[in-house]
Amino acid sequence: MHGALAWRRLHGPVELATDSLGAAWFREQGLDVLYDRIDTDLDELDDLALDPVVYFTGGKYLAVRRRTAPFALLDLDLYLRRPLPGLDGKGFVFAHWESVGNAVYPEPAELLGRSGADLGGMRFDTPATNMAVAAFLDEEHRAAFAEAALGYALANGGPAPLHPVARAAFAEQRLAPAVARRLGTPLRPAGDGFWLVEEERWDGPAPVELFHHTWNLKAVLRNVPDLRAGYTRQLIEELLWRHPESLDLLLRVPALAALAPVVRAVADGLERHGPLTAHGAAAPPGR
Repeated sequence: MHGALAWRRLHGPVELATDSLGAAWFREQGLDVLYDRIDTDLDELDDLALDPVVYFTGGKYLAVRRRTAPFALLDLDLYLRRPLPGLDGKGFVFAHWESVGNAVYPEPAELLGRSGADLGGMRFDTPATNMAVAAFLDEEHRAAFAEAALGYALANGGPAPLHPVARAAFAEQRLAPAVARRLGTPLRPAGDGFWLVEEERWDGPAPVELFHHTWNLKAVLRNVPDLRAGYTRQLIEELLWRHPESLDLLLRVPALAALAPVVRAVADGLERHGPLTAHGAAAPPGR
């Protein structure tokens, strides 16, 4: 909800790329109203030899193939807080750089597997590009990346002695900059901070003023109920403070019915004294 509402406020129309099952779920939950359009072209994934366990981000590759630049991809769990910078002109804009030479991003030679993808001419001489939000501004780069990612991933699944996300991370966040380097497409991180994967910390400023991405906390939140409850409340507070128009919808979503008392309590607290968390307190544009 936050991602869709924030992107529309800051940048314009929002489309949901999903399959028929996903579209039906969004409609059942009443969340279809968040989008200007729902596209089910990801049904095509069923006809591709793409291992959904290994390439859980495979829908992105197909979504990129089916569209024309310029456009941006926004992960569902990314809270965009400010306009994404660097969207003028050509190039590839992504969330931030990440360190390579670790279990998540091993040497490319370790990841080729059975893929028949033609990776000739590509230089893997940059860090990884985190694509929790990614803007494809150059049509040549968009098309070449889609073909490289799908070419690598097709028939390159199954068990392997690798980190569970290594091949998906390569298909997305190593191939995108490698294709850009081959084509001469400018690479522009949206945030100045550099994520050190092996140490799980930022080198430089964390992009908290620009966005908040829940990816790295999910495993912790699944396993520590006390943290999960507090963090859920924080996310609800930020959503309601930055996008107060979301209150009625938040209370109507069947899958979130158990959270209704928390939602009402947070809404009442915002009305009485404003937000309790630092990032929630940042005044949203236009409020």
